[in-house]
Amino acid sequence: MNLSLRLAELGRMSPGHEALIYYDQRLTYSHLNTMVNKLANGLTKLGLLPGDRVILALSNCPEFIISYYAIMRIRAVVVPINNQYTINEIGIIVRDSSPAAVITDEKLLPSFSKLSAETPIDRGIIIIRSFPEGKNIHSFTTLMDQGEPEYRSGAEYQRDEVVELLYTSGNSGSPKGAMLTQNNLYSNALTFVQVNNFTPDDRSLLVAPAFHAAAQTCVMNATIVSGATMVVHDGWVGPEALLKAIQDEKITFYFGPPTMYALLVNHPNTEKYDTGSWKIAYTGSSALSIDIFNNFEKKFGFQITEGYGLTETSPVVTSNPVHGLKKPGSIGLPIPGVEVKIVDYEDHEMPPGEIGEILVKGPNVMKGYFNREEETQWVMRNGWFHTGDLAYKDTDGYLFIVDRKKDLIIRGGLNIYPREVEEALYTHPKVFEVAVVGVPDPVMGEEVLAFVLLRNGDKVDPEELKEYCKDKLARYKIPKYIRFVENLPKTTSGKLLKGALRKMLD
Repeated sequence: MNLSLRLAELGRMSPGHEALIYYDQRLTYSHLNTMVNKLANGLTKLGLLPGDRVILALSNCPEFIISYYAIMRIRAVVVPINNQYTINEIGIIVRDSSPAAVITDEKLLPSFSKLSAETPIDRGIIIIRSFPEGKNIHSFTTLMDQGEPEYRSGAEYQRDEVVELLYTSGNSGSPKGAMLTQNNLYSNALTFVQVNNFTPDDRSLLVAPAFHAAAQTCVMNATIVSGATMVVHDGWVGPEALLKAIQDEKITFYFGPPTMYALLVNHPNTEKYDTGSWKIAYTGSSALSIDIFNNFEKKFGFQITEGYGLTETSPVVTSNPVHGLKKPGSIGLPIPGVEVKIVDYEDHEMPPGEIGEILVKGPNVMKGYFNREEETQWVMRNGWFHTGDLAYKDTDGYLFIVDRKKDLIIRGGLNIYPREVEEALYTHPKVFEVAVVGVPDPVMGEEVLAFVLLRNGDKVDPEELKEYCKDKLARYKIPKYIRFVENLPKTTSGKLLKGALRKMLD
């Protein structure tokens, strides 16, 4: 079984059950599966073949979900990316993945058109909700309307064939495509369904960005695998809108970063909403504070469930039990079928209470990094995926994260890699040297702070530097704080001491 086959199965077995709700649009499983079939046939007529890569750059919407499953149905490779990316950020992924096609909206059409002159996108750019004109530009609606309502695959699906390329910067700051297989994605979604006891009666709320691994597995794919109903919003909403959606749509499952739970527990009007249907509040991506954990339980009458994962692991690795013992501050226990161990620098396993690196083995672990054999061999050495995250186990086997991947900033659940921000600032003619770190923030978890050393005699306003970053970085990556310094602390070999920079903030 895989995700595409499971959707087709539900189209036959539960044709009238609601699959997807998007504001006033409501799709049954039969309707959703037919739309996926039609787009799959349209993509095939366009000339797309198994193994071709298709960039998917959309906000949360039915077209994202239809495209995601249609690309997999024709055994091509879906490459979801953040639709807030600038042309600079998109260009890195386009050059690395060499997509055969792109599915996006009119807003990003100029960026992809410009990039296609450098890296040809042979099968064209497909635009949703508009009727564009131009060479090699296609209408999503027209393409789907031309497709047949039934799809017949000419070959057997293989468990280990790559169907998704998810880009992650990891430790190096340079984006790498994690190759996820049919079995990676389906097994992780199925296990997540089992861990959370999902049934067709459940109703999930998708507000986390669908291009993100956690939103795909924990909400989108888990909903489809369980035959439940998914309510989709364009993206992050405020606490008031979130509570209203839970009330109006009788939501049972919600996934969001600790930032959203911080906003909820501080919201003064929660009592005016009926949240009695809500059974599971799930979180990951960054550490959940014990205060938020406790205050949420006091306010809503049940506990937040915290888990842990990475793009390379499809992503879920560990989870606190939904209905068992939750340990505040812990990322929980390994999910069924996944092995986790804590090791020292020589990969020797550490006893309980001792800090070491998290290693993972299981059906959820990626096939490798696209076109990066050497890096793949390094992170997969000795048969285990090396996460780069530091943690310890207690005597019950619960894991506690000590530190994230070196220097990683997690703002509102989104990863920001300092090197990427630093490189953008380095291109400013008045910037001589720069170092970026994360600083604690009560709502976002962390904010971005840039230490900037200017060239001799130069002066620049912090707001000018922020404005300069707008066409180079997505908005959430732009430093909130800029501090000018006369020097940056380094070792005698010239290595920057970011720990010393953080101490300057104490």
